[in-house]
Amino acid sequence: MSLYWVGRAGTRRKTRRSERGRNRVYTVVMKRLTVVLLAVGGVVVLSLALSGAFRGGACPPSSEPSVTVVALDAGHGGIDPGATAGDVYEKTITEQVVTKLAALIRELPDVEPVLTRVADETISNADRVQRAEDAGAVLYLSVHTNASTGSQAHGVEVWVDKTRSLEDPSFALADAVLSELVAATGARDRGIRSGELYMHRASMPAVSVEIGFLSNPKERARLLDPAYQELVAQALFQGLARFLVPEPTEEETPSSAS
Repeated sequence: MSLYWVGRAGTRRKTRRSERGRNRVYTVVMKRLTVVLLAVGGVVVLSLALSGAFRGGACPPSSEPSVTVVALDAGHGGIDPGATAGDVYEKTITEQVVTKLAALIRELPDVEPVLTRVADETISNADRVQRAEDAGAVLYLSVHTNASTGSQAHGVEVWVDKTRSLEDPSFALADAVLSELVAATGARDRGIRSGELYMHRASMPAVSVEIGFLSNPKERARLLDPAYQELVAQALFQGLARFLVPEPTEEETPSSAS
């Protein structure tokens, strides 16, 4: 009897040892398997991330700087020459000035100009505005030259469509552009005017700037000068910048520490 029980006890001890051994082996195997699975899973996730699989999914997209689009319109074009003085056409001067202005804007980070026309082409006013709308422009600047039946009229002015109230930001845009243009060129300030314009179609702030009179010999000569065109473009550029980034008022300016 005692031998039997000893034998049973010994058998039990052997069984328990073997079970503990199997458990240790099982634990080691499972740990190694877990490590392998985690490693494989990490590789898969990394590969998916690099391939862009998570874009638009649960993971947030990479932050990219937003781009501010401004619409620049060179007045007239194609079969519409605009104002003329001999062989001088408004459409040519406006295209030259807008091209220079666009080049200045492209030097800024996160700001992109969209041109309603980039060549001597005929484009309807509705299509000009639509191109600005489609591009998501935040403002619309149309550049023109003026003309009069006489040769004495001179100076610069900015127009806003009459359908817009005085609180419309188009007037702030007009003021910024006109102020910078007068300061840079010394041209006569003919003010901000309101009339029936095609720009009533535009949902964004929109103005039309007259940069001088082709009918005035002195101003015509200046408008044909590439250096003066560059000066005008610089002034328009400063006006747009002033509108997009207004100067802080006295209330917004932090007071210096006493």
